[in-house]
Amino acid sequence: MQCVVRVQSIVVIAACLLAAACTTESIVYRSGTDFAAPPTEAANFIGYYDAANKRTVCGSCHVEYAARWAQTKHASAWEDLQASGGAAGYCEACHTVNNQGNAVADTAVGYRSTKDARYHDVQCESCHGPGLGHASSPSASNRPLASIAADTAATNGCGECHTGVHSPFVDEWKLANAKGLSHSIVQSGTVGNADPTCVGCHTAQGALDRFGITENYVEKVAPSAITAANALPIVCATCHDPHGTANDHQIRFSLSATNIDDNLCAKCHHRRADPSDVTTRNSVHSPEGPTLFGLAGWFPPGMSDADSIYGTHGTPSANPKLCATCHVSRFAATDKSTGKFTFQATGHRFIAAPCVDANGTPTVAQQCAITAKTFRSCVASGCHAAESVARSLYLTDSARIIALTTSANSAINKVKAIKPAACTLVAGQPFTSCLGTQFNVSLALAPGGIVHNPFLLERLLIGSINQLKIDYGVSPSVGVSLTPQLILPSRGHTANESQR
Repeated sequence: MQCVVRVQSIVVIAACLLAAACTTESIVYRSGTDFAAPPTEAANFIGYYDAANKRTVCGSCHVEYAARWAQTKHASAWEDLQASGGAAGYCEACHTVNNQGNAVADTAVGYRSTKDARYHDVQCESCHGPGLGHASSPSASNRPLASIAADTAATNGCGECHTGVHSPFVDEWKLANAKGLSHSIVQSGTVGNADPTCVGCHTAQGALDRFGITENYVEKVAPSAITAANALPIVCATCHDPHGTANDHQIRFSLSATNIDDNLCAKCHHRRADPSDVTTRNSVHSPEGPTLFGLAGWFPPGMSDADSIYGTHGTPSANPKLCATCHVSRFAATDKSTGKFTFQATGHRFIAAPCVDANGTPTVAQQCAITAKTFRSCVASGCHAAESVARSLYLTDSARIIALTTSANSAINKVKAIKPAACTLVAGQPFTSCLGTQFNVSLALAPGGIVHNPFLLERLLIGSINQLKIDYGVSPSVGVSLTPQLILPSRGHTANESQR
């Protein structure tokens, strides 16, 4: 197929490859819609050719992308601003096409210089930059590529708009990076591990390649060419598709799928969750997904209820958004003395129960007593009746699992004293119950593991301790009940019944 775009009297023919599924090789010529040349002061931004119907000039050829974009919030940015009740001139730059979001530095471009409705909404050029040159003479050499870099000080990308107290997505993301949740494999100026498996989860370019994303962008490089100089950490566009998806919030993959192949978070958060992946280190790496789904850990012989060891948090009927319910919780904070809005937390620090100040705003430093943490995501989701209930359950479950890990370690130490080889990982040698118990302890002590699935952890630890007694005749020095105390919820429970 060929595509024709007309700029007043100029007719441009952009050749497009026939799709593989086509059954004919004949070339079809189709005239595109005329559109008025953009005002000179717009600086080559072309915007809509039909503003009333939101028809972008770019979409005349890039039909599939335009159709997806039309379903996103970006496509209604101007209308939403006007309907918000708080529309102001300073808001318009992030709700129209101009220099925000792309590499153009001049602020007198697009809507900012023309106030023309053809530049309403966040269109293609908001990220890609001015498109007149490409529309007039389309070629690979002049196509405007978008950047996927993210930073609050950026002069390009998402960070130019998604910042500030009302929309601090990138601000929070940057704080998460600063506090160790970097999602980046770059360490001390080098790429810590160039293994494709590592690069595919710890860099934006590697992850997008592993996800099968073929679109081009400024920072794109092959996974094998990723270096400390060009690697990006996991950024907005890794999880969100700028062109739109069938999922809410333009998420690339489902948040509610209960398997590691289809769930967005679990696509990376599933590494070394069971001993089958163990090679040199007998411990977990990123076992969150399988833990949530009840599949992680070493299952002692005779542990036949593996398919029933799930947690309420991993049950779509009670918690449809799974990881995102707690880790991407959005809420507003207000000044206690005036009642006025102060901050809109977006959850993009990915902290399930963040430390907050007196007004409820998450603090920069996230070291605080549990009483200073907010459990509001547990209440907002409908899972728990009150923050106090969620906090109490967290403390109860934590105490139980920590007691079991202490008991398990006591038994492991006794096995080491009588048969140290049984507790040492050696390639090609049988995986013993001592090694299995060590692995389960590492799973239980992994960050967030207790909340993700305390029921699974309790059964694994009890089974491990009992197996050590069977195999080596040892019992823990630290006494703890080996009768399950955390009652598994019914698979058909309602949100209210999950409040335990």
